[in-house]
Amino acid sequence: MQRNKETLAAFLTENTMPAAVSHLRDFIMPARPAKAGPARPGTFLSRMVQAVYDIRTRQVEREIARFIEDRGGRMTDDLERKIERHFV
Repeated sequence: MQRNKETLAAFLTENTMPAAVSHLRDFIMPARPAKAGPARPGTFLSRMVQAVYDIRTRQVEREIARFIEDRGGRMTDDLERKIERHFV
């Protein structure tokens, strides 16, 4: 019986996450998969604009994730409205 408790404790320690983090997983965008085929180089300006856009998108996603985490980690209608007012 003692061995089962130790095994269960080890399993739970290794395979669980805090509640806020597990809720946050659903809201963080996964990394973009690599595009198949040869990359089109585009112009210097278009690559710069895309790079700035990508950086800003990731920054806003991190800020929203932090905003949700600071408010309990659960997405509610009220929290969604606050995010919209705060970030849009």
